[in-house]
Amino acid sequence: MDKENVITDLDLTNKDQVFDFLSKKAKELNIASDSEKIKNDLLEREKIMSTALVEPLAIPHAKSSYVNKNTIIFLRLKQKIDWEGVDVKIVIGIFSKSEGGEHIETLANLSRKLVDKEFIKFLETASKDEIYEKLKDIGE
Repeated sequence: MDKENVITDLDLTNKDQVFDFLSKKAKELNIASDSEKIKNDLLEREKIMSTALVEPLAIPHAKSSYVNKNTIIFLRLKQKIDWEGVDVKIVIGIFSKSEGGEHIETLANLSRKLVDKEFIKFLETASKDEIYEKLKDIGE
Protein backbone atom coordinates (compact mmCIF):
# COMPACT_ATOMS: atom_id res chain seq x y z
CA MET A 1 0.00 0.00 0.00
CA ASP A 2 1.23 3.47 -0.86
CA LYS A 3 0.30 6.77 0.82
CA GLU A 4 -1.61 7.76 -2.32
CA ASN A 5 -4.02 4.90 -1.51
CA VAL A 6 -5.40 6.84 1.47
CA ILE A 7 -7.98 9.43 0.43
CA THR A 8 -10.01 11.41 2.95
CA ASP A 9 -12.77 14.03 2.88
CA LEU A 10 -14.33 12.73 -0.30
CA ASP A 11 -17.55 14.38 -1.35
CA LEU A 12 -19.35 11.32 -2.73
CA THR A 13 -23.07 10.94 -2.13
CA ASN A 14 -23.94 7.36 -3.09
CA LYS A 15 -22.59 3.86 -3.59
CA ASP A 16 -22.39 4.21 -7.40
CA GLN A 17 -20.12 7.24 -7.05
CA VAL A 18 -17.92 5.26 -4.65
CA PHE A 19 -17.55 2.41 -7.16
CA ASP A 20 -16.76 4.90 -9.94
CA PHE A 21 -14.16 6.64 -7.80
CA LEU A 22 -12.58 3.40 -6.56
CA SER A 23 -12.24 1.90 -10.04
CA LYS A 24 -10.83 5.09 -11.58
CA LYS A 25 -8.40 5.55 -8.69
CA ALA A 26 -7.28 1.92 -9.02
CA LYS A 27 -6.47 2.53 -12.68
CA GLU A 28 -4.78 5.88 -11.94
CA LEU A 29 -2.56 4.24 -9.28
CA ASN A 30 -1.78 1.29 -11.59
CA ILE A 31 -3.50 -1.11 -9.21
CA ALA A 32 -5.80 -2.18 -12.05
CA SER A 33 -5.27 -2.25 -15.79
CA ASP A 34 -8.85 -1.30 -16.76
CA SER A 35 -11.17 0.87 -14.68
CA GLU A 36 -14.42 -0.33 -16.28
CA LYS A 37 -13.50 -4.02 -15.96
CA ILE A 38 -12.45 -3.64 -12.32
CA LYS A 39 -15.65 -1.70 -11.59
CA ASN A 40 -17.65 -4.56 -13.10
CA ASP A 41 -15.73 -7.05 -10.93
CA LEU A 42 -16.46 -4.97 -7.81
CA LEU A 43 -20.16 -4.76 -8.74
CA GLU A 44 -20.39 -8.50 -9.46
CA ARG A 45 -19.03 -9.23 -5.98
CA GLU A 46 -21.48 -6.73 -4.48
CA LYS A 47 -24.40 -8.58 -6.12
CA ILE A 48 -23.49 -11.73 -4.17
CA MET A 49 -23.78 -9.92 -0.84
CA SER A 50 -23.48 -6.32 0.28
CA THR A 51 -19.97 -5.42 1.41
CA ALA A 52 -21.32 -2.89 3.92
CA LEU A 53 -20.65 -4.73 7.15
CA VAL A 54 -21.58 -2.52 10.07
CA GLU A 55 -21.88 1.22 10.38
CA PRO A 56 -19.69 3.03 9.22
CA LEU A 57 -17.82 0.42 7.11
CA ALA A 58 -17.96 -1.07 3.64
CA ILE A 59 -15.25 -3.32 2.24
CA PRO A 60 -15.86 -3.79 -1.49
CA HIS A 61 -13.39 -6.19 -3.02
CA ALA A 62 -12.43 -7.71 -6.33
CA LYS A 63 -10.38 -10.76 -7.15
CA SER A 64 -9.62 -10.11 -10.79
CA SER A 65 -7.26 -10.72 -13.69
CA TYR A 66 -7.37 -6.93 -14.20
CA VAL A 67 -5.61 -6.33 -10.87
CA ASN A 68 -1.88 -5.57 -11.28
CA LYS A 69 -0.94 -5.71 -7.60
CA ASN A 70 -2.57 -6.82 -4.38
CA THR A 71 -3.37 -3.81 -2.24
CA ILE A 72 -6.10 -1.73 -0.65
CA ILE A 73 -7.51 1.75 -1.19
CA PHE A 74 -8.87 3.56 1.86
CA LEU A 75 -11.61 6.16 1.40
CA ARG A 76 -13.15 8.36 4.08
CA LEU A 77 -16.22 10.25 2.96
CA LYS A 78 -17.26 13.70 4.17
CA GLN A 79 -20.77 12.46 4.93
CA LYS A 80 -22.27 9.04 5.56
CA ILE A 81 -24.07 7.49 2.59
CA ASP A 82 -26.73 4.80 2.46
CA TRP A 83 -25.22 1.47 1.37
CA GLU A 84 -27.94 -1.15 1.29
CA GLY A 85 -29.41 0.15 4.55
CA VAL A 86 -26.06 0.71 6.32
CA ASP A 87 -24.71 4.21 6.92
CA VAL A 88 -21.19 4.14 5.46
CA LYS A 89 -18.42 6.71 5.83
CA ILE A 90 -15.33 4.48 5.56
CA VAL A 91 -14.72 2.38 2.45
CA ILE A 92 -11.79 0.01 2.21
CA GLY A 93 -11.45 -1.38 -1.30
CA ILE A 94 -9.47 -4.62 -1.56
CA PHE A 95 -7.88 -5.47 -4.90
CA SER A 96 -6.44 -8.96 -5.43
CA LYS A 97 -4.96 -10.74 -8.41
CA SER A 98 -7.06 -13.64 -9.61
CA GLU A 99 -4.49 -16.29 -8.67
CA GLY A 100 -3.80 -17.20 -5.06
CA GLY A 101 -5.77 -16.66 -1.88
CA GLU A 102 -4.27 -13.35 -0.79
CA HIS A 103 -7.64 -11.61 -0.71
CA ILE A 104 -8.84 -13.99 2.02
CA GLU A 105 -5.73 -13.22 4.09
CA THR A 106 -6.26 -9.49 3.52
CA LEU A 107 -9.91 -9.72 4.59
CA ALA A 108 -8.90 -11.71 7.68
CA ASN A 109 -6.15 -9.24 8.65
CA LEU A 110 -8.51 -6.32 8.16
CA SER A 111 -11.37 -8.00 10.00
CA ARG A 112 -9.19 -8.57 13.07
CA LYS A 113 -8.53 -4.82 13.24
CA LEU A 114 -12.10 -3.77 12.47
CA VAL A 115 -13.69 -5.62 15.38
CA ASP A 116 -12.04 -3.01 17.60
CA LYS A 117 -14.44 -0.06 17.97
CA GLU A 118 -11.53 2.20 18.96
CA PHE A 119 -9.78 1.35 15.68
CA ILE A 120 -12.90 2.33 13.74
CA LYS A 121 -13.07 5.64 15.64
CA PHE A 122 -9.40 6.15 14.77
CA LEU A 123 -10.17 5.63 11.06
CA GLU A 124 -12.98 8.21 11.27
CA THR A 125 -10.74 10.94 12.67
CA ALA A 126 -7.06 10.23 11.95
CA SER A 127 -4.88 12.02 9.41
CA LYS A 128 -3.92 10.42 6.10
CA ASP A 129 -0.40 9.71 7.40
CA GLU A 130 -1.71 8.09 10.59
CA ILE A 131 -4.13 5.90 8.62
CA TYR A 132 -1.38 4.91 6.20
CA GLU A 133 0.89 3.85 9.07
CA LYS A 134 -1.84 1.62 10.56
CA LEU A 135 -2.92 0.03 7.26
CA LYS A 136 0.28 -0.12 5.19
CA ASP A 137 1.03 -3.78 5.88
CA ILE A 138 -2.48 -5.04 5.12
CA GLY A 139 -3.07 -6.52 1.71
CA GLU A 140 0.48 -6.46 0.35
